Amino acid sequence: MKKLKFLILGILLFILFDSLKINTFAADENADYLTYEEIIMSSGKLIKYFTPSEKDEISDEFSWHFFGLSIVPVNQAVHATYIASIKECMENRGSTPITISVDYSVEANNKVSFSHSGTISSGASGSINKIKADVSAKTSVEYSKSSSQSIKEKRTLDIIVEPNSQYMVVTKGTLNVTNGMLASYSFGIKMGEGCYEFVTLESQYAALEKRLIEE
Repeated sequence: MKKLKFLILGILLFILFDSLKINTFAADENADYLTYEEIIMSSGKLIKYFTPSEKDEISDEFSWHFFGLSIVPVNQAVHATYIASIKECMENRGSTPITISVDYSVEANNKVSFSHSGTISSGASGSINKIKADVSAKTSVEYSKSSSQSIKEKRTLDIIVEPNSQYMVVTKGTLNVTNGMLASYSFGIKMGEGCYEFVTLESQYAALEKRLIEE
């Protein structure tokens, strides 16, 4: 009988200690939007711009859980425009036009990137992938390993560079941003909290920008 009690106690302690494991996890490797030159949201802001005081105010809205995640959405499917990269092409300081070919790449299909900051208990809420799946389901974002993959198409653009001008290829497009804060609970104790962010790539294209060369 004592052996059975010790066995049950050991199992309970293992579950408890496993649930207390705090882990940090950050952006997916394919979260290209973190390297974009500029993102302009129609409202709200990215989690990297959340201030400590704003995070404190948001965390006050967490609802108590015995186990699992509590989520407080801040921005839901907010439209955004972005500039992914700016590529210097050619300066023409001569008196006659120059034709050049520029190679660039764009995303050929939609993808969803995930980014997170802070600490969260994977023991209390399952694996990191399960946490991503739970958050995406609760925030109505279609996120999966397959949907986070995207194909980049390489293209070539012929440009006529006029005299005394400079041309650039700018990769830009539109995004949808969903973010907020989440907390993980184990046995009614908050084990960790942080910010989450899903960014859905909607479109990407290349645009030409012309500048006059100032002497």
